[in-house]
This record gives sequence, structure tokens and C-alpha cells, in this order.
Amino acid sequence: MKIIRKIRLCFTFYTYFLFASLTIDAMCMSVMWHNGIGAYSSLFWLKLASMGAIFYLVNEYKKQEYYYFYNFGLSKKLLWIVTLSLDLILFYILTIITFQLR
Repeated sequence: MKIIRKIRLCFTFYTYFLFASLTIDAMCMSVMWHNGIGAYSSLFWLKLASMGAIFYLVNEYKKQEYYYFYNFGLSKKLLWIVTLSLDLILFYILTIITFQLR
């Protein structure tokens, strides 16, 4: 039961920047749809830069929220590793789907 709670808490943390992340993913997939796989390298670096910006903004504006997660046994490092990994995996999956549908 504890593992399910931790997964739900990580997803709750991910919702803090889910809209921004999905918007960037949608724009990247649109560019890839029109330009093909040749645009992948620049879109990958754009995604990493946007993840860095999101990391900075969430750290700056949601500082007090970390106490909530810390009380449940989740460190700031674990939250970021899980959510950024999930975000990057989602980006890869969307990239593969976009390339296959094109």
C-alpha cells in the first residue's frame, strides 16, 4: 500500500507542471510532424531546456510544497528524478507515435 501512495504523491507533484510540459510536448510533436525526424535533435535540446526552466520555476514558486511531500517520506531529489524521468519517457513515446503516424 505504501508504494501506491508514493506513486500517487509523485503524480500529484507532476501535476504542478503537467500543463506546461504537455504544451511543450505538443509543440515539439507539431514541429516534428511538419519537418520530420531531422528536427529531433533540436527538439530534444528544447525539451531539456524547458525541463530545466520548469525545474527552476517550480523550485522558486513551490518551495513550501516540499514539506508536504517530505512528511510522507519523499525527498525533493526523489520527486524530481521520478517526475522528470516520467516526463522524458512521455516525450519519447510521443516522438515515436508521431514518427510512426507521419
